[in-house]
Amino acid sequence: MAVTKIHRTSRTVLIIGVLISIVVMGLFYFGGQAAPEDLVAGDLSQPLFTDLLLYWAYILLALTVIVLIGFAVTDFLRGLRENPKKALSGLLVLLILVALLVITYIMGDGTLLNIPGYTGSDNVPTMLKMTDMWLYSCYVMLVVTLLAMIVLPLLSRKK
Repeated sequence: MAVTKIHRTSRTVLIIGVLISIVVMGLFYFGGQAAPEDLVAGDLSQPLFTDLLLYWAYILLALTVIVLIGFAVTDFLRGLRENPKKALSGLLVLLILVALLVITYIMGDGTLLNIPGYTGSDNVPTMLKMTDMWLYSCYVMLVVTLLAMIVLPLLSRKK
């Protein structure tokens, strides 16, 4: 009974999320262009519902992170009760991730960008270094993933 309820709930949430995403994408692609006085750069196309699309992406990202952290914490607490040594090894992975983020933040460049027409508050060294941090971290994780895909099968064949 509980499994059926979980499947029904997850299916309903998925369908609602997909429908909202389809509506938002439809508004973005077919909702028209911004008024000429609202254009950031006069010669570029600017869909009217760009903000809505970005806010929806932020909402999806935030929900994903919240659910991911929730499952990680509950799994860690359950593992801590059942096998403390194994649970603490998972904490080591989190510490490595934090170290990666700190190192890539330090590597980031805080030089202000010359962006024509931009008057926002995000062109500051801390935001620029944070953007570099995320990009560099993604590059490192991509390389680690590719290496794992290549090296781990080779190691398993030797056994």
